[in-house]
Amino acid sequence: MVLGLGLGLYGVFLLPAGPDLGGTVIAVGLLLALFGNAAAALLVRWLTGTRLGPMTVLIGWVPIVLLFSAARPEGDLLLRANAAGYAFLLVGGLSPVVVTAVGRARRGLTALAPPRWDSSRPGH
Repeated sequence: MVLGLGLGLYGVFLLPAGPDLGGTVIAVGLLLALFGNAAAALLVRWLTGTRLGPMTVLIGWVPIVLLFSAARPEGDLLLRANAAGYAFLLVGGLSPVVVTAVGRARRGLTALAPPRWDSSRPGH
């Protein structure tokens, strides 16, 4: 959860920053949302062994990103309503979900029930 909070905070502030390649700015915050959120979700999945674990990254990421996307009375806005801002929200929100959905969990909260072996029936 704290890892997601940090990724959201840094991602929002680094979204307008990045190298300019051929007139197109490669947003560092967008890359951080894609690779950072996915790596954090993979780490939490490896540590917990469950499918619910990677979703805790979003519990920290979503509130801080939504807080910075809201306009203040002074007119300050950190996450603008442009293509990079929407891509940041989409990619940052989907990467932990993809990590959650792909692969099998080692324990707890799996999508498929584990096979049951019935010792009373022959051949099982």
